[in-house]
Amino acid sequence: MCTFAFDFTANKNKMRAITILAKKIIPFKVRIFVRKANWRLKYFFLTFGKRYKNSVFCPIANKEFKTFIKSGNDYITPSNGAKSRQRTVWLYLTKELNILTEPLKILHIAPELSYFEILKKQKNIEYFAGDKMVAGYSNQKGVDNVDLTGLNYENDFFDVIICNHVLEHIPDDKKAISEMFRALKKGGKAVVTVPMDENLEKTNENPNITSPADRKKHFGQWDHLRMYSTDIKQRFENESASVIISKNELKCLTDFVLPIV
Repeated sequence: MCTFAFDFTANKNKMRAITILAKKIIPFKVRIFVRKANWRLKYFFLTFGKRYKNSVFCPIANKEFKTFIKSGNDYITPSNGAKSRQRTVWLYLTKELNILTEPLKILHIAPELSYFEILKKQKNIEYFAGDKMVAGYSNQKGVDNVDLTGLNYENDFFDVIICNHVLEHIPDDKKAISEMFRALKKGGKAVVTVPMDENLEKTNENPNITSPADRKKHFGQWDHLRMYSTDIKQRFENESASVIISKNELKCLTDFVLPIV
């Protein structure tokens, strides 16, 4: 009898290293072109020759589709790759904050492609897109190298800050929250979403948990540093911010939108 043993953790680490290398070598525009082509190809084979009783609508693309494309535990838009949480937050941004019509100065942290392609063209917006260019990230035209824990902007500068699924990656998230509050104008709003487990009594974080496997086990993803609970509200209120918590998705890991007002 032959026995085979596979080191799945090692294989995942190798694949992660290959992905990081590919991001460094392959130009951003090429990667985006291939990514979009892949979405459209998947959509074609998924829907070819099929009839769907009801169509679906993406508010970001402002277009109906026969269906969304399944991607992991989510469903993305075929034209722009928008995830369900991104479509939901977009409705808040456009319907509640009127970001497509009001004259606004916006800081967009770790900009989602589906948002970025629209917001960078808006004439009513003075748009600042930023991301921390760590290993695995290549420079993207129109996106500055920005550290959320040390924003290089003056006080009371932005009307709106968009920060989706970023805080869970930052060691000192309280400092990041403080910097967002400092850079916001009085009456400005920070729209922040994070992965969250409402069943936790308090946010689960432990700096001694460092391996990708353990982080995934405890925090939901290999590069996450914590799993938030609803006590995230106190982290914002400590900055004298008024916080509104509204459910984005009714899942085990629930996204919350927290406007600072």
